[in-house]
Amino acid sequence: MLNKKNILNISIINFKKNNNYIPCIIYNKYYNKKFYISLLEINKILKKKDYIIYIKNNNKKFISLIKDIQYNALRNKIIHIDFYKIIKNKSFKTFINIKTKENSIGVSKGGFCYIILNKLKIKTKLKYYNKYIYININNLDIGDKIFVKDIVNYNKNIKILNNYNNVIITIKKYNININNNNENSK
Repeated sequence: MLNKKNILNISIINFKKNNNYIPCIIYNKYYNKKFYISLLEINKILKKKDYIIYIKNNNKKFISLIKDIQYNALRNKIIHIDFYKIIKNKSFKTFINIKTKENSIGVSKGGFCYIILNKLKIKTKLKYYNKYIYININNLDIGDKIFVKDIVNYNKNIKILNNYNNVIITIKKYNININNNNENSK
């Protein structure tokens, strides 16, 4: 669930770009507005890894989701951010991160947990949005897998949009190959 401590307030600034401000856009099907945000404010958001925020413009507040961050490849600096304006009580599409709960039986036997999908595409409403989906793997043995279809009913208010046959997590056995140069001689 979204709680107030995860929401940061950012004021829209309407002036030309300089080194301390990042050009941005907030949009949805019915709205589109270009603006600039202080680099200090963006860094606060990125450190907290909370991507649902309030954006203030004069007396209006918009609930938004960071959809895309573009970086300069040479300088590793943010050059543009896209925000998606969320309408309360309306569904929106986004991604949710996957985290595992517990340790699996297979890992305790010497296997390792291989997370193939680390994010799922979902459709939900703001009041049901979480940053993570937690998957309990304690019953997985070596060779076992969890598919998207296994967690489709995780939460009735979150619709998973990935292919149901995609593997999310598998427990694999470590394979150690030791090449032996001493072949049988004739």
